[in-house]
Amino acid sequence: MIAYEQVEQYMKEVGLKYIKTPNDFIAGLAIKTDKKYAQDMAYELNSRGEGAPVDNAQFYELKNRSLDGSIYVSAAFDGGVFRHIGNLVIDDADVLGDSVLDMCCDCGIVTCFMAKQFPDKSFVGVDINEKAIENAKELAGRFGLNNVEFICCDAYELDLGRTFSCVTSFRSLLDVCEMQTQGLNFLGYRPDREENYKNAFMDFAKIITKHLDDNGSVISVERYTSEYGWLGWMMALNECGLMLNGDKCKEMMAQDISGTKSYSVTYASKTEGSEALEVFNAVMSRKFKSGTGYDGGMAEFALYYDSEGEIEFTDVIKGKRTIHQYAFATSKNGKRMYFDCSKDSRKIKYYNEKKEQKMLDDYEGKIKLYDAETFEIVKYKK
Repeated sequence: MIAYEQVEQYMKEVGLKYIKTPNDFIAGLAIKTDKKYAQDMAYELNSRGEGAPVDNAQFYELKNRSLDGSIYVSAAFDGGVFRHIGNLVIDDADVLGDSVLDMCCDCGIVTCFMAKQFPDKSFVGVDINEKAIENAKELAGRFGLNNVEFICCDAYELDLGRTFSCVTSFRSLLDVCEMQTQGLNFLGYRPDREENYKNAFMDFAKIITKHLDDNGSVISVERYTSEYGWLGWMMALNECGLMLNGDKCKEMMAQDISGTKSYSVTYASKTEGSEALEVFNAVMSRKFKSGTGYDGGMAEFALYYDSEGEIEFTDVIKGKRTIHQYAFATSKNGKRMYFDCSKDSRKIKYYNEKKEQKMLDDYEGKIKLYDAETFEIVKYKK
């Protein structure tokens, strides 16, 4: 990506450099901090990679053991998205208004960028991690910023007794709603699944709305995307009285040490906008073409957006979790659609009647792989 000059200059000043490989990351982290810190971080990341239970509070406690260490870890895993956010903030300075509350700010990298970029505006950064807040204050001190304040507080207990012209949430939703989303399905009938995510996000959305001026706006960049969760997040904002800006909402790709990741960008306000599903459809349909096979979130979007009549679903359930979903439907232009979805792969194929049996054979062959003693096969139409 191309970052604005102001963004790149800040990233250089703060030490947020691109890191290409895990080996470079560990070696550089040891230089920036110390060998023990690098070893502890390597162990934590390796444990996650091997499927160990994720404890985000523990991770951020380790990450913020020092400011330089925290910045270096952010460079590896969030450098790309931070540059996108920097560009976004510059482009939408008018949306920020004159006062900004930055939720779950971690060590304050983005908060301090905004404060440095807009000295005429006031900023408050909030995070539950005391050490992160200490690091954020240290970072603000390095830049001599006097228009930013940092407060240590649980987001769900936040009550500042004042409102802001803008509330931002940059990569916050996944961490702050960790407990609320535990056990929720990644797969399944989309309206039901997204309703569950909406309910999980509601308390956080209420806190944001509580601290928003009557004509205020929300800017959110999150790791929940069209595959699951993003529509639920927009629905939660709707239910709290906020409307979505369909022209500004979008999906965004950003590079980090592990590859390219997708993020959702959401704009909302109390004054004007549209409902969640309308905006979701508008965003996704910008790049949608009927009759084209798709992977990822666009595959599921095609199934719901382009189908005519009933969709025939088959869910493969283990315990209480849907681990695989298949669906057949007819598109609006008369082509048949075959949807094959697991946690790691989502695909949709369009085909004509001549290939109907081939698709059915593929589906039936895959269903036979699930024995009845371990898995529940649920078929339904919607």
